[in-house]
Amino acid sequence: MRLVRAWLFALLAWAASCAAWAHAVRHEVSVGEAVVVLLHYTDGEPFAFERYELFRGTGAEPVQTGRTDGAGRLVLLPGASGAADGWRLRAYSVDGHGIETPLVLAAQGGVAPAAAPSQPASAPDWERVALGVCLILGLGVLARRLLRRKPR
Repeated sequence: MRLVRAWLFALLAWAASCAAWAHAVRHEVSVGEAVVVLLHYTDGEPFAFERYELFRGTGAEPVQTGRTDGAGRLVLLPGASGAADGWRLRAYSVDGHGIETPLVLAAQGGVAPAAAPSQPASAPDWERVALGVCLILGLGVLARRLLRRKPR
């Protein structure tokens, strides 16, 4: 019976850690006359139909708000007046997951080299999964200790 409980606990911990993959949001930038920003979760699922806000420079009020399309895209038309300013993107879902990142555009409408490495290395994803597994296992051990029958 202990072996079955151990396997069930391990299976539950594994299943809970798999859900952590969908919590991070990544972005990609394609540039033409318009700047297309593609948002997606870590597992590749599009950040579809979620709210976003675009801010110019350090402004507190957004200059553009809306929702991403079904593929997780949003379009920015910076124009000549906004080309020198920095842009800041904030996108978020109802459950609180999202991203806030600067978008630095070059004078010709292209992406400046500072904005090119917009996606962090994949190591933090593994660290998050490992942290989640450790938390689940730790809580399970704590619950087992607290709920253990005391000898009479």
